[in-house]
Amino acid sequence: MECDKKYITIQQLEQHNKAGDLWISINGKVYNVSDWSKYHPGGETPLLNLAGKDVTDAFTAYHPTTAWQYLNKFFTGYRLKDYEVSEVSKDYRNIIHEFTKAGMFENKGHTAVFTLTSVAAMFGFVFYGVLCCNSLWVHLCSAMVLGMAWIQSAYIGHDSGHYIVMSGHGWNKFVQLITGNCLTGISIAWWKWTHNAHHIACNSLDYDPDLQHIPVFAVSSRLFNSMAAMEARDVNNSGVSKNLLWEAVTIHG
Repeated sequence: MECDKKYITIQQLEQHNKAGDLWISINGKVYNVSDWSKYHPGGETPLLNLAGKDVTDAFTAYHPTTAWQYLNKFFTGYRLKDYEVSEVSKDYRNIIHEFTKAGMFENKGHTAVFTLTSVAAMFGFVFYGVLCCNSLWVHLCSAMVLGMAWIQSAYIGHDSGHYIVMSGHGWNKFVQLITGNCLTGISIAWWKWTHNAHHIACNSLDYDPDLQHIPVFAVSSRLFNSMAAMEARDVNNSGVSKNLLWEAVTIHG
């Protein structure tokens, strides 16, 4: 019954916004993921960035429909008081519904296959030009084509890391490993972890992994004291690295 339901305000939800005390709201229901956040398949960083907030749209965008069945175990019994969906979120959810109904998330085109074929052809040209020709111009052309091949490989690796671009999960994983791990030397598992977190916490100095370039350079001096959630946090204890980074920020920033 409605009278038996317990409610909290959005201000009360916002108080649970840190590691060890991490609550989120999905469709007006409040969930406590404090102890589970470190086991989150997408990493703890996205949850820390969204802690104490309504995450309905993010949850819908980054989880399959099968994930909904696991939410009840984290339900606190509370619901958000005066919960409302913004017009922007309504439009977004309508688009998702229409795209799903039209099968646009299921139907695969030929773009990925065409791109992979072109990448294979370019690599074939590069190998032939380098191994079978002595002409300087052929070698220069091979270098240019190699760069183009890597760019196209990165594109298809990016898309396959975000969603299924092939006919099935097996082929999609194969494309990820070829374009990511093999051709560009980037672990596709690491890339998916950091890049999905980047989209959740876009350009956040505290939680966006794509802004973490330490110990090469720092985009802000704030990163010296706000890297607890990032893989580069050990640099905080390195005097040499910190001094080099500070010089880069003050001189070149």
